[in-house]
Amino acid sequence: MKNTGSRAGDEVVQLYVQHLGSIAERPRLELKGFKRVRIEAGMERDVTLELMPRDLAYWDAVRHTWRVEKEQVRVLAGGSSDKLPVQGVVEVETSAEFKP
Repeated sequence: MKNTGSRAGDEVVQLYVQHLGSIAERPRLELKGFKRVRIEAGMERDVTLELMPRDLAYWDAVRHTWRVEKEQVRVLAGGSSDKLPVQGVVEVETSAEFKP
């Protein structure tokens, strides 16, 4: 994140995912993390947000378990849901279940 202004300020960095091949109905964007950071005037700051396999899971009502699918997932980050300049696609290579 970069503060191009003349005053220090706070920014809330948001992390979203989009499931590109899910068999389950999913929202267009899913918020998976956020962090408020202070950025001094004219400065730039790196922000790290963690995304875990369980963050990609959905509830499988037939099997009564949380599941992660083998699929492509787009990861997006930015200061608001309508401005997400940082994007990339990750390949989830293995399906998995998470028992409650």
